[in-house]
Amino acid sequence: MRLPRSDVRLAGGSGTARRLAVSALGIFSFFLLWHLAAASGLVDRIMLPSPLEVFHSAAAIYETGELAQHIQASILRMALGYAVGSALGIALGVILGRIAFMEWFVGPVLQMARAIPPLALVPLIIFWFGINEGAKVFLIAWATFFPVWINTLLGVKGVNPLFVRAGQSLGAKRGTLLLRVVIPAALAPIFSGLRVALSISFTVLVAAELAGAIAGLGYFIQNSALSFRVDNIFVGIVVLAILGFIADTLFMALLYWLFPWYRAQQSGK
Repeated sequence: MRLPRSDVRLAGGSGTARRLAVSALGIFSFFLLWHLAAASGLVDRIMLPSPLEVFHSAAAIYETGELAQHIQASILRMALGYAVGSALGIALGVILGRIAFMEWFVGPVLQMARAIPPLALVPLIIFWFGINEGAKVFLIAWATFFPVWINTLLGVKGVNPLFVRAGQSLGAKRGTLLLRVVIPAALAPIFSGLRVALSISFTVLVAAELAGAIAGLGYFIQNSALSFRVDNIFVGIVVLAILGFIADTLFMALLYWLFPWYRAQQSGK
């Protein structure tokens, strides 16, 4: 029996509220366990400060304006590197997925490059770019490119041939076929690659900033370690975790807004 439209909205709303409640409970449980571990005395409080101590340290740094400066620098680097790497990944994934010769010619080189860890490139990138912003953006773009490229390639190659033939039978040109049939049919793996690359970009961001920076959360963590301020190290780590969570939440919200049917598919699983 099909529910009325209003009942469907209520059911969906109750499901969202339940999911948010469970997620909030999970976050609360994590910080509670952290607090209990810090208060147990089994670990030196200097080495493992409590969440409240970390919060006080973050508030003190925020009042000076230093924390906001580091956050802004990291977000700008990450966003630029992520945008460049994702755009190149989607473009090459579509091209190699549709042109067999290009996949045979370029694919092996990219597969070999995919096995190179971004950290292994740090010395070479410093030689090429120095310690300016180009080096950091390049490393983030490098790490972001490969998950987007491989997911786009697999998505394009996995498009049902019947969809392509149907578009051709209706007289669709190659460009129209690509934009109206192939890419929409491959959106699910493309967005999966973009989501994975988003988390990877935060990981590489810290490594890039450790390679030489005058601002950024990685730079802040490194300076805190040199001055033995473990509480400030935790501040940088927690801020990175929060930024990653916010970025992923906004990404999924944008995905659900652009493709409402995707939310229905996820909730139906």
